[in-house]
Amino acid sequence: MTQIQLTKHEGEQFDAQTVYASGHAYIKCKLERCTIIIRNAPTHFEDCAFANCNWHFDYDVLWGDPNTRSTLRQLLDLIDGAADMHGS
Repeated sequence: MTQIQLTKHEGEQFDAQTVYASGHAYIKCKLERCTIIIRNAPTHFEDCAFANCNWHFDYDVLWGDPNTRSTLRQLLDLIDGAADMHGS
């Protein structure tokens, strides 16, 4: 099995930026007023805080592939959790 290498961002703050999430791992980062772009490449968010961010999905949900649907559900749960944290 091939292990995928992600560019790691830990404890960083992003403010009013376009953030290309795919191919990156964000750990304990703060993202505020950002546009977060998600593509099919792997991405990882862990213990991050989001405030007033917009999400752009350029994401293929492939017929018969439960992994793409599962990943999309996880991302939507992440967005819902961020909105709940800020009362949006």
